[in-house]
Amino acid sequence: MKCPACSEVLLVIERDGIELDWCAVCRGVWFDAGELELLAEQLHAMPDPAALGGIPASPGTEKLRHCPRCRRKMNKRRIGGDQMVLIDRCSEHGIWFDAGELGIFLQGLVPGDTAEHRVHAFLGRIFRPSLNEEKKP
Repeated sequence: MKCPACSEVLLVIERDGIELDWCAVCRGVWFDAGELELLAEQLHAMPDPAALGGIPASPGTEKLRHCPRCRRKMNKRRIGGDQMVLIDRCSEHGIWFDAGELGIFLQGLVPGDTAEHRVHAFLGRIFRPSLNEEKKP
């Protein structure tokens, strides 16, 4: 599959039964349908279904991207709780997170002081830089 953001080939990473497609160039990540919910379960998070479904985003400056599975244009959605992130969603195939967005979204799902540790422990070092980039001093 090709990255919807930069068109590089996505690398397949499997962790505890969840297969992620990661771009080593732009550091975005693709979740096939249902995989984000599996990740939330692994992290013992109970997301509000509305947090996963998101709300339509108003048209902005970011162009619509193509689904890496079907190549149709994806919809822009805002998902999350207190910290919303703008993602690209194919209604049939999955969700694309740009670099850093997954970390912000997951930290909103896993409340408390151990949230960052639990996310890092599950995803490993691959996503650590993206999670840390978004921290504010």
